[in-house]
Amino acid sequence: MKARMLAGAALIALVSGRAGAQTAIEEAAAPTAGAAAAPGGGNPTAPQANPFIADIIVTAQRRAEAIQDVPVAISVFESTDRDRRGLRSIQDFANFTPGLTFSSSLDRLSLRGIGRLTNTIGSDPGVAIYNDGFYTSSNAEASKTPMFVDRVEFLRGPQGTLYGRNSVGGAINVISKRPTSDLTAEWRFSVDNLQMVSEGYIAGPVAGGLSARLSAQLGRAMDARFENIARTPNSRDEGFTNRFFVEAQLQYDFSDTTQLWLKYSHAEWNDSNPVGNQVSPYVTDDIDGATNNSLTPAAAFGYPVLNPGVTDARRINSNTRNRSLLSDNHTFVANFTADLGNVGLKYVGGYSQYSYQALSDLDYTANELVTTSFGSAPIAALAPFGLANAFRTYSYNPTYVQDYGEQKKYFTNELTLSNATSGRFNWIVGAFQFYEEFFQPVTWFVDGANTDTLSQRIAAPICVAPVSFAVVPDCPTNPRRAFYDGSGDLRTEGYAGFGQVDYELVDGLKATAGLRYSWDKKRGDESYRVVQWQPASASVYCTLTPGANATVIGFGGCGAATAAQDLTRFLLNQPGVGAATRRLEDSWDGFSWRLGLDWKPDDNTLVFGSYSRGLKAGGFNLGSYADAPVVDKETVDAFELGLKSRPLAPLMLNITGFFYDYKNAQIPIVVVRPGSTLTTTNFFNIDRSRSWGIEVESAWNVTDALELTANYSFNDTEIRRAPRLFDDEGVPGNVLEDITGNRLPAASRHKLAVSALYDIPVAANDHVFLAASYAYRSDAYYSVFQNPINRAPGWDQVDARITYARPDDGMTLILYARNLFDTLGYDGAFSTNAGTIYRQVFSYTLPRQIGVEAQFKF
Repeated sequence: MKARMLAGAALIALVSGRAGAQTAIEEAAAPTAGAAAAPGGGNPTAPQANPFIADIIVTAQRRAEAIQDVPVAISVFESTDRDRRGLRSIQDFANFTPGLTFSSSLDRLSLRGIGRLTNTIGSDPGVAIYNDGFYTSSNAEASKTPMFVDRVEFLRGPQGTLYGRNSVGGAINVISKRPTSDLTAEWRFSVDNLQMVSEGYIAGPVAGGLSARLSAQLGRAMDARFENIARTPNSRDEGFTNRFFVEAQLQYDFSDTTQLWLKYSHAEWNDSNPVGNQVSPYVTDDIDGATNNSLTPAAAFGYPVLNPGVTDARRINSNTRNRSLLSDNHTFVANFTADLGNVGLKYVGGYSQYSYQALSDLDYTANELVTTSFGSAPIAALAPFGLANAFRTYSYNPTYVQDYGEQKKYFTNELTLSNATSGRFNWIVGAFQFYEEFFQPVTWFVDGANTDTLSQRIAAPICVAPVSFAVVPDCPTNPRRAFYDGSGDLRTEGYAGFGQVDYELVDGLKATAGLRYSWDKKRGDESYRVVQWQPASASVYCTLTPGANATVIGFGGCGAATAAQDLTRFLLNQPGVGAATRRLEDSWDGFSWRLGLDWKPDDNTLVFGSYSRGLKAGGFNLGSYADAPVVDKETVDAFELGLKSRPLAPLMLNITGFFYDYKNAQIPIVVVRPGSTLTTTNFFNIDRSRSWGIEVESAWNVTDALELTANYSFNDTEIRRAPRLFDDEGVPGNVLEDITGNRLPAASRHKLAVSALYDIPVAANDHVFLAASYAYRSDAYYSVFQNPINRAPGWDQVDARITYARPDDGMTLILYARNLFDTLGYDGAFSTNAGTIYRQVFSYTLPRQIGVEAQFKF
């Protein structure tokens, strides 16, 4: 890593560029697509300020303010600066935002150690995302390219007063570019070793006060991120993304103070992305059913192929094609603003729906058929029936697949009133409503041609009764050959009322107070079924079914005679057969607040402090019939001190310190089901945790041509009190551990990012912009256990970019290198069960991309 740091420093010493022009306050309230041809956003020959030094206008507090005047820890990425530095996705934002971590493969993010740790239905994200004011749980909104988005604001810390729903860790505001008053258009095309992207828009007036904007993007894969060494009909190299996105806007200006803006968007995905790659050796031993907690036989038993992931993290061995499909996606957003004299009114509403399916390889092998014999001697239990040798040999196809689905639709409505003109006393009040329907089926099944013993047995299981283990008649068939089949069907209602005031007590000294009351109700229906087939179990019990055509029923240890056992009712100690179902219903309410004081001794300095309460509703763990399926609401009491300053005219330096008292964190932990060796995932409220840290952001216009930026964050997290001892799922056996003193999941202690931009004038108005950046993130655990198997190592990355701009022609050409040194970046680590041994799986950031991009503005 040291060599890469030195190389990155050398690049930064050589390259840089300049910032975009300051955006007017009126434009911040209703952003438009800029017509600037140069990456700087204006005349490339004129000196321009760094966007972090210039007063970028943000709406973090629901009114347009200069970023250096907002007493909140906030990072902003506006479109021209993203273009110059090559920031395209939320993973790029995570590299440059203090305290922010994001796992692209798991689609989870966190701020300062607080976020989402599971995608299981019934849980909510800890960081709220707002798409032009419309609340969404989709991280994809923050990954839209600069052609679609005017700016992205990352508000760190609880934002419970103004962004109440699930903003316990922070809030992300995505603000779209809007229709323009003049006819404008742009087309962009980029191609590199991984993908090709073509995107464009046309915007302008239609008639009267009506204007419109139409944008579209098409992304197609060029090459794979993972080489698949398997050579089977269903295998292929993987890591492709194939996506389509279209967006249409209409804006009608009734007057200078009254405006209606509508947006519709549609997206489609057909990706082939593994969730992760197993980096530990295959477990090739036969698995004893009495000592392991798996439902099916060992996937790699006797497999002669070495796992390629051990020596090369980007090589896989799979006979199951990983696929992610997004369809039936439609999103509508509406904004209405009006000036009612001294009061400003704003309405924000939206509706969204989609269907998503992800098929993934559960066994991480290309093994397709195992034929083996149970023991070396005849099966004594079958000797009385003359079948002692007939069923010793059995076969199974260890092609284990997960089918994960989401079908979701939701809508929100929000109405706010505020003082129309900012003054010494400012206020805002509002009401918010949310409704969601969410269905999430998850199935683990045996794929293949249905010619092996496992497939035939598991398709027609027997149901066993609780305690007695007796056969229960009328057991439902299992045509998909699923060994786990769970689903959740959730309805969520949420309502909130909120308000915030700030008052300048004396010149330069302002006090802020805000309060929100939230009420959430959830009703969930779940279904759960597990079917086991373990022919090599140590327990031996074989019998005959009654009747003239008697057949052998094996409950384990009977080789091919072993019956697949529907264990659902046995595990849950419930009468009946087949899937177990139940309904969960609960509601939660509470207050969140903010008390703050900020002092501006001069125009270049802002000192602020705040105490705020963040609140997230409780939830359910649907689909696994957990013993403890309901978790209570979680709260964060956050204390923050900050300084925003310009010690020199061309230098910006912001420093923030924070301390969190985190109560009832909702964390999923794997536990053993009572009376069995099988495991399930339960949600637990972790009584108390804390997170504290320091964040530094700086930017320096060394000259009119040279700009340097740097930020660093330190975040120390610790679990202070837990409700019980837990069994570490990454260690064989049931060994209970105390997790107090451990770190919170997905929280890196150290993050560093530095970048440089340099402008070289050439010819008349032509310019060459050079850019480079270096990002480092220290290690993180993705579990509450400090087990190396769940630890993602620290990593770093260097990006570089050369831009040639011809503003007179509206043409820009870019040569870029992302992850220049092809370092291995980690965005997730987890373990999966392989009997008595556990497998380590990592997920990764993108490998090196070298490509070109052309932009044409008309």
